[in-house]
Parts: sequence; structure tokens; C-alpha cells
Amino acid sequence: MNDNNISAPKFSIIIPAYNAEKFIHLAVKSVQKQSVDDWELIIVENGSKDDTTAVCEKFLNDRRVSLLHSKKGVSAARNIGIEAARGTWLVFLDADDQLLENALQKYLEIDNEYSPDLIIGEYENNGIKYNSEKILYQNDTLKNFLCISLENPTQKCNTKAVAFRNFIVQHYAITFDEQIRYAEDSVFFLEMLKHSKKVVTIFYPVYRVVYYPQSAVRSGKRKLEKEYITAINRLSIILEVSDPFIRNEWYIFILNQLLVIFVNDIFARQESVFMQMKDARRVMKIYEYKRAIAKADVSKVQGLKKVVFKMMKIRFMPGIVLAVRVRQHQNKKKEDKFYV
Repeated sequence: MNDNNISAPKFSIIIPAYNAEKFIHLAVKSVQKQSVDDWELIIVENGSKDDTTAVCEKFLNDRRVSLLHSKKGVSAARNIGIEAARGTWLVFLDADDQLLENALQKYLEIDNEYSPDLIIGEYENNGIKYNSEKILYQNDTLKNFLCISLENPTQKCNTKAVAFRNFIVQHYAITFDEQIRYAEDSVFFLEMLKHSKKVVTIFYPVYRVVYYPQSAVRSGKRKLEKEYITAINRLSIILEVSDPFIRNEWYIFILNQLLVIFVNDIFARQESVFMQMKDARRVMKIYEYKRAIAKADVSKVQGLKKVVFKMMKIRFMPGIVLAVRVRQHQNKKKEDKFYV
């Protein structure tokens, strides 16, 4: 943590930036438009091949904005930002996303009322009915929230729309694992949750996700399953998944990762359905996925996920293909609303 003599801000917003010349100005402006001005913005340029650095330099006349450099990947960039951060709260913002106008104000209100270690908001247009409800998790109920997070990793187990108390991050030396390329935000979030004593969730939008076609996790990249296995093995150590209280939710978490692989990798490739199904069968035989398929009780899972998880259990590939195509269509409709 940077310990110079300048008064520490309430919030440190960290943006890793790679080839972001076309949209990072919107991310930066979303921070500058906050109703709370007690913040610092740390941009970590990550070896871009375009004019990202030049675009970012235009904002350096704002003393609250700093520009650092890295060439070691997004996790390393975020870690550099964490090391430089002086704020009470850490807020991570992707270069292609935006904070909603009152995001920091909402975090500040919750901090003043509860003094939690984690504050978790909502994405804009996330399909829920927004309201003023707040839920406090502490003591025994923290395990309940862990279960909720594991069951809904896409919405809960990440660093978007979340404020992290910097003291906890520094005290327990929580960093982004630079050996993990996918689900690294889930690992960071869940490790932070493990060390948190008090967590507050708010049903209020604080974060806008903007989708771009070049997103790495949607590129049909082969062997994505190995990347997720690395994250799963790391988390199995952090979370002590042998605990019967969370064991089934842990299996559901793994099935969710498998669904991501199907939707964004295997069944997104430019090859025949026969070849896609063949590779899906191969992945389902990998030990971690095979065990989760066999042991997970999916009776309480809802919606399309329940259908696809049941299809996984009986190895009914036509049903899996159909369910995955429906999910891909749903994702496409959602993304079309936010393409720039």
C-alpha cells in the first residue's frame, strides 16, 4: 500500500487497460461523474498495441487520476493497482465498463451504516426489481451467503459491482492469482469472502457492463476447461470444500463453470455440431467435472440451468446442445443492448 503523506481517499478505483483506446474514456468519465469526489483512479496500462496510453494521459490533469504500466496480464495489472491503492475501499472497473452515477455514494452510505468488509451491488438491467432493501450477513449467516455465491457465480462470484475493504485485502495479502487466466475474479472474491466478518448486499444498480465482440471469454478459445480447472483446484484449497454445509453448492459452482465452457467455448467454435459434442463428452470425463456431474443435487436449481444440468447427468447430448443454444441466444439478446 502506498503510504505517502497525501491524505488517503475513501475509494481507490482500479482499471486494468489493454487495447482500450475506443472505450476507456467512458470508464474514466463514469468515475469523474460520481456524486462522491473522495476517490483516486489508478489506471494500469497493460502493454497495449493501440493508443490506450495516449487516451489515458489526457486525464492526468485531474490529480486524482494516475497512470501505471505493466505487461504481465490483467491479474498482474490489478495487483499493481492494489499495491498503489491508498483508499479505504477498493473498487475494480473494467476498461470497457462504467460505474453508474451514484455508485460510490451508495457504497459510502452502507459503510457509514454497517462498516462491512464487502459491499455487493447490482449490475444495471440485471433482471431484478431494484429497491432499497439491504441484507447484512455476519457470523453464522456468512456461510449462507457463501452458498448463494457458489450457486450463482456469474452474478455473485466476481469483482464487478463490489467494494472491497482495503485493510482486509492488505492484511491477508489477497491478490489476483497471476497463474489463472479465467475465473481469477471468482478466486479473489471468494478468498476475500473467506476473511470477511460482515457483508452487505444491496439491490441497487451501481455498475454497467458493456459487451464487446472481442471479449476473450467469448472467443471460442480451445482448452478453456483446463484454465477453469486451475481456478477450481485453487478454490478447493481456499474454501475447504469438504465442509458438508457447502459441498453441494461447490458441485453446483463447478457445473456452472462447465456451462460457461459449453456456451462460450466448445459450442461457440466454428466446427460441426458432431465435433462439438465429441469434445463436450471429452470434457465431461475430466475428473473434477465428472465428479460434480455425478454428485450434485440440482433439484433446487432453477430455470434453464436446471435443464442443462439434468442433461449433463444423463449424458443426453442433444438436450445439452439445445439448452446451450438457448443460453447463447439469451446472452446475445442481453449483449446487443450494451454493445458500443
